[in-house]
Amino acid sequence: MSQPAPSETKQCKAPEPNPKNPQGLKPCCVCLETKKARDSCYFDHGDDAEKKCHYLVLAHKMCMESFGFKI
Repeated sequence: MSQPAPSETKQCKAPEPNPKNPQGLKPCCVCLETKKARDSCYFDHGDDAEKKCHYLVLAHKMCMESFGFKI
C-alpha cells in the first residue's frame, strides 16, 4: 500500500471565528423574537401571508444577517 501524496491529503482547519457571532450560535438559536413573529403571521394569514407578512420576513432576514448568516 502506498501513502497518498501530501497534496492529495485533506487539509483540516479549524473554522475561522465569525466576528458577528463570536459565541458561535447556530441559526436556530438567534433572532427568536423575529422568528416567532414571522411564523405567527404565516399561521394567522394562510394564503395571504406572502402579502401581509413580508415585512416580518425582511426583519428576520436582517436579524439573521446581523449574526453573519447568509440567507
